[in-house]
Amino acid sequence: MEPLKETFAQIVDDYVQEKRATGYRFDKGSQMLCRIVDIQEEVDHGIPRLSRKLVERWIEKTPWENETNRSHRLSVLRGLGAYMVRMGYDAIIVPQRLTLLKDYAYTPYIFSDRELGSLLGTVDQLCATGISTHSDLVFPVVFRILIGCGSRITETLQIEKKDVDVEKGTLSLRITKNRKERIIPMAESLVLRCREYVCNSQSIRSFNSSRWFFPNKKSIPYNSGTAYGLYRKALRLSGISHGGRGKGPRLHDLRHTFAVRVLNKWVRDGKNLTTALPYLAIYMGHEGLKACQHYLRLTAVMFTELIR
Repeated sequence: MEPLKETFAQIVDDYVQEKRATGYRFDKGSQMLCRIVDIQEEVDHGIPRLSRKLVERWIEKTPWENETNRSHRLSVLRGLGAYMVRMGYDAIIVPQRLTLLKDYAYTPYIFSDRELGSLLGTVDQLCATGISTHSDLVFPVVFRILIGCGSRITETLQIEKKDVDVEKGTLSLRITKNRKERIIPMAESLVLRCREYVCNSQSIRSFNSSRWFFPNKKSIPYNSGTAYGLYRKALRLSGISHGGRGKGPRLHDLRHTFAVRVLNKWVRDGKNLTTALPYLAIYMGHEGLKACQHYLRLTAVMFTELIR
């Protein structure tokens, strides 16, 4: 097959477009590929190939990164290599054996009941001062969904109005990490908060003109960075120390906390976790049981009295 593009940068651009056309956001991947393009220009001067020299340079572990981050870097280059081979270019594919085998280098922070209550109270107080238009209504509900449903922040912010059924008490998540749509039940207290939110938002122009459940003043979903900024500030004011970049507690740890709390309750209720774990996996949108088994180990560590 004759290559259709003349430069390595153009090949990378085509690969990114293909990934996004098939449903991937691929934001971090595209950022890494920009770095690869710069290195390739230095090593191979933009020639349309993925050389062994470039691959060997890219797979070297840097002093400041952990194995999880390195594994992600390798997977991005592996995907590009496979694409180039498929398109008829000369390319080296990163071997699968270099993929990280160790499970979860990062240990999630599991919030206590007291910490969750303090965090929510602080979020409510911060939002009352008005971060931005409509934010005083949006983020108290967003954080209650994160804590009460274990959803990811990106899929939470992109919930549409039609996805929230306050009569049946369910929430439909359509824009998800693994492209797995799912319908999840909400606690009655959360359903009531959603009803109040809809009622109080009727006078907000951006809400009425948008299909999104949590629109900003431009009638589009908030950026996850806004939620993260609020979260970090709420952590500090709640007296929950942050270990710095990569140390946590991360915003995603609210999701981990949800899973551990569910497993803790199931054990105390005498449920058979062998049959219950698949339900948690489906509820949280996991592709398999690996993540839930990780949560089970965390539960045993956090609640030592449950080990027996």
